[in-house]
Amino acid sequence: MTTKGKFMNTNRGSYLLGAALGSALVLALCGPTSAADIYDGGLKGGYDVPPPPPTDRGIYFKGYIGQANPDVGGLWTEDFPGGGFNVHHKDIKSSPLYGIGVGWQARHWLRFDLTGEYRGDAVFVGHDQYPAIGGGTAGTNEYTADIKSWLGLANAYIDMGNWCGFTPYIGAGIGFASISVEGMKDINVFNRSVAFGTDKTNTNFAWALHAGVSYDVTPQVVIDLAYRYSDLGSAQSGVVTTFDGAASYSGVHIKDITSNDLLFGVRYKLQREAVVYQPVK
Repeated sequence: MTTKGKFMNTNRGSYLLGAALGSALVLALCGPTSAADIYDGGLKGGYDVPPPPPTDRGIYFKGYIGQANPDVGGLWTEDFPGGGFNVHHKDIKSSPLYGIGVGWQARHWLRFDLTGEYRGDAVFVGHDQYPAIGGGTAGTNEYTADIKSWLGLANAYIDMGNWCGFTPYIGAGIGFASISVEGMKDINVFNRSVAFGTDKTNTNFAWALHAGVSYDVTPQVVIDLAYRYSDLGSAQSGVVTTFDGAASYSGVHIKDITSNDLLFGVRYKLQREAVVYQPVK
C-alpha cells in the first residue's frame, strides 16, 4: 500500500472514531432522566423555573378610629313659619368615631368593603331669636341635645399605584345613618321657661366620598390615613313640652347633617404572598 493510501485510511479512522465519540456523548446527554434527576437539577440551579405570580385577590379585615366634624344645614320648628324667627347658631360638636369592616381585594387596583361605625356622643347647640308679634313679647330659644349615630356603608375604592409602599386611593360609599336625638332642652330666658323633648331616632339614606393614602407595613398589614365627606341626612327630636305642661310642639328638626371625618385605620389581609424559592448555586 502506498503512503497516500495509508494516510487516507488513517483520516477515515479518525473520522469514524470522532463520530462514535460524538454519538455516545449525545446519547448520554439525551438519555432518559428520572424525576429525581430533574428535581435535583432544578435545586442545584440547572433549571430556573419562574415562580407562579402572586394573587391580588383576597379577603381583608379592617378597624379604624377617627374624628367626626359635623355641619348642620338648618334648624327648624313648627313655630318658624310666619314667626319671624332668625337662627343665629346651629352646630354639632366634634366627636370620636370607631369602626370595623370586612373587604374584598378584587384586583391590585380595585377593592370593596362593608363598614359599620359608632359616632360617639356629640353635643348639639342651637340658638334662635323671634320678634314680638300680636302683642306678645320678643324672645330667644337656646337648644341643647345629645347626638348619637351609627353609620353603615358599602364602599368601593380605586388604588392608584404603589410607590415605596405608599398607595393613594379614592372611593365612594352608600348606606344608612341612624341618628338619635336625646335629652333635647329648649330654654327661653325672656319668658322664664324651659321645655324638654322626648328622645327620637331617625334612619336615613347616607353616602360618602373617600380620599386617602395607605402604607404597606408588611405584605399582610396595611395602615391607612384618610379623609371622608359624609352626608347623613336629617334628625329630629320627639315632642317638646314646657316644664309645666302648658304648651308643646312637634320637635326640633336638625336638617341636612354632613360631616368632614378624619380616619386612621389598619387593614389585615388574610391571603399570603406566594413564596418564591431561590435556586441554590
